[in-house]
Amino acid sequence: TKPLRSEYTAVENAFSSVMQTLSDTQKCVQQKWDQFKKKRADLEKKLDAFNLSSNGRKKVRLNIGGTHFDTTEETLLKEKETFFWAMLRSAQWKPDKDDDRYFIDRSPQKFATILEYLRDGGWNWSKFSAEEASKLRVEFDFYQIAAPPRLHWDHVELVP
Repeated sequence: TKPLRSEYTAVENAFSSVMQTLSDTQKCVQQKWDQFKKKRADLEKKLDAFNLSSNGRKKVRLNIGGTHFDTTEETLLKEKETFFWAMLRSAQWKPDKDDDRYFIDRSPQKFATILEYLRDGGWNWSKFSAEEASKLRVEFDFYQIAAPPRLHWDHVELVP
């Protein structure tokens, strides 16, 4: 029984040694994980600061049909459940790596009008011809933005 006891003690000591090594490794991994989380948080703060416009709102950079637009997230998210809401709130869309802009293959001229509408909430639509108004309606539909109230479009006959 003495050799058996001696062998048991040796196994027990080896097991304790392995457990201690595992415990030390776990502590080391936890420390590394904590350091990583801190560095990540610091980098996210720096990135957020970099992406903020001068008035403290998050800047969004767009490339619409080759024309660059800079605006704020607040402007693009004025209405919920729009194209921009899906683009900015989902993890599916990312800006291009080359220029950090979201590329959208649409008319930049019409988008300028859409962006003006989002910024200001509306203006005198009578300045648009029937054809221009009809094309703008298509753009509002594409971006899933509620078209301006019908009374703004009453001076033209629109295709439904």
